Amino acid sequence: MGKFSKDKGYRVEAKLVKEFVKNGIKARRQPMSGAIPDFPYDIEIRQEPWHKLSVEVKARKDGAGFKTLERWKSGADLLCLHKDHGTTMVCLDLPLFIDILKQADNETQD
Repeated sequence: MGKFSKDKGYRVEAKLVKEFVKNGIKARRQPMSGAIPDFPYDIEIRQEPWHKLSVEVKARKDGAGFKTLERWKSGADLLCLHKDHGTTMVCLDLPLFIDILKQADNETQD
């Protein structure tokens, strides 16, 4: 990976961590994300009731590669991507994800 790509990745990851923290979500960038086997993902979220959530970040100029996902999701809250005999992935907008994390944290504190 070239320096420009690494720098761009760092900027996007740092921006996301800042957004999480601003909203009361405990998050941090993984040191040397992806380069060390013990830290394979880009961001770690430590939020109740989960011990930790690993986050992989992908950034593309003009969202190249994301157009089909955006079209499929359209105005829906969630896009579920199901593979027969496999795991279903869920795609959602960041504000909704933050709301879900905050709500779950509030319920564990009540």
